[in-house]
Amino acid sequence: MRRMGVEGSETRAQLIEATERLLREQGYAALTARQVAAKAGIKPQLLYYYFRTMDDLVLAVVRQIIAKRSGRFEQALLSPQPLRALWGMNSDPSGALLGSQLISLAGHREAIRAEIVRSADQFRSVQIAAVSRLLDKYGVGNKTYSAAGIVMLMVGLGRAIVTESVLGVSVGHAQALELMEQTLQQIEGAKLPDTSPGLHRVR
Repeated sequence: MRRMGVEGSETRAQLIEATERLLREQGYAALTARQVAAKAGIKPQLLYYYFRTMDDLVLAVVRQIIAKRSGRFEQALLSPQPLRALWGMNSDPSGALLGSQLISLAGHREAIRAEIVRSADQFRSVQIAAVSRLLDKYGVGNKTYSAAGIVMLMVGLGRAIVTESVLGVSVGHAQALELMEQTLQQIEGAKLPDTSPGLHRVR
């Protein structure tokens, strides 16, 4: 059996970070062993000392992204206006673009697709449960607003507007953002100064 590098090593972490940066900056098409190694500042052959295949490397990136996202989610729930903080998290331009790249990559790699589907289902269920509790807290309940619907609007609208903005499409964006703002005001009240949804930065 081929000897593998230590999982917690600095070089392994550099490779994961370099791969994530490439995804953000150049898209999944740039993910070659040579490109990743160059980004990490190491020799290409070292990549296969830490990862058996490129798929294994991308899976490690997916798991790191999920861990970071889970941390942001927990922080959002501690916000004075958690629904607005969740909207900010889901509409963050860098996160939405990275998510789109991972979805594109999943269409070509079955192992990556399976991991993304599994983690996305799990994380969405956690978000829905949290939003459901918030709706109960605000006294509106799921009969007035659907927790699953709110989560899907945040995720879908955030990704759609960021993706279209990159292309230069903006028709309907302001109106969609206004509808989201009206919904948040009805449930959680006017926006406090320390709460700033991500998409308001990419109009």
